[in-house]
Amino acid sequence: MPTLPERARAALLAFLRVPTGLHPPAGDPAQTRVFRAAPAFFRYRLALWALTHAGALAGLVVGLTVAGAVVARADDPTVTFWVTVGETLGVLSVVGSAAVSLAVLRLDYEQRWYAVTDRALRIREGVLTVREQTLTFANVQQVGVRQGPLQRLLGVADVHVSTAGGGGGAKGHDGSVGPNLHEGTLRGVADAPAIRDLIRARVRQHRDAGLGDPDDPTPPASPALAAVAELHEEVRALRRVLAP
Repeated sequence: MPTLPERARAALLAFLRVPTGLHPPAGDPAQTRVFRAAPAFFRYRLALWALTHAGALAGLVVGLTVAGAVVARADDPTVTFWVTVGETLGVLSVVGSAAVSLAVLRLDYEQRWYAVTDRALRIREGVLTVREQTLTFANVQQVGVRQGPLQRLLGVADVHVSTAGGGGGAKGHDGSVGPNLHEGTLRGVADAPAIRDLIRARVRQHRDAGLGDPDDPTPPASPALAAVAELHEEVRALRRVLAP
């Protein structure tokens, strides 16, 4: 599997300001599990990259053929010069675009992290646009596995997690729809059923233990305040049940 030279990799990460490593969400360190995308996921993305750039390569070949025919018919030094300039720019554009996109594809694979604690799931992905998402088990409603034909052939799959309040993506100030903050996907993992079962077990463990969200304050010791906190938890549970 191709790798980037260390210096080029470090320089590109610094230029793109991509954070390295992963900080797991709050939870018990002894129960924290960190996953990475499988090597077959990179081959899967590489196959899609090759299909995408095959069209550009075919267009370049056709363009060079037409340019050669134009030069042969024109038999003019000026036409030959400008056609040669166009051919050079076309080749540099296609080759440069392929090289940069391949480097970004490799970095995207290397910088993809998934962390599962006893309280939450964190997903970190992306290079040009870095996205870090945390889903607390208090709100998780569904966990499933998705696998397309090519993924099945390569032995990888996606684990999809949805939480209460899921729906369309968040809208920006310009009206554009962003990613859905109530859904997360662990893409290209090798043992998707085992990871799905682990997340389901952590959700059950979280609910059986009555743990709150990682950012919730510690319940007060006062009996009156403790009763209020208990009522609040019951209302939250009812809201999760009634949520669409």
